[in-house]
Amino acid sequence: MSLPTTSFQLGLKVEDEQFLKDMVTQLDETIRKLVVEEKELINKIGTARVEELIEFWKQELPEEEEHFFKMTLDYWDKILIRNWARSKRLHHTRAEVGRTFMKLNSNRGIDSKHE
Repeated sequence: MSLPTTSFQLGLKVEDEQFLKDMVTQLDETIRKLVVEEKELINKIGTARVEELIEFWKQELPEEEEHFFKMTLDYWDKILIRNWARSKRLHHTRAEVGRTFMKLNSNRGIDSKHE
């Protein structure tokens, strides 16, 4: 009879797993805050300008137009772009942590089938 697989056997200490769980909680909360902030900024900036910023963000502007557009960016435009960049990074990090948990759970499932 073999013992159940632990996080430690998979190379992950209990405190590491707890760290990942805490990280997920913090990432989810921060993402929610960024969504609220983004809505506030969009209301402040206006729909037409936000559409232009989206084109700029997606790098859809011709090079010459992009250069001119950068000169027109104001404080709130830059804050919204920073929000998008941060949100993108946080979603990427959240996905990576999710994949880590999936691998961990997958390994546990495989190990338990061999018991």
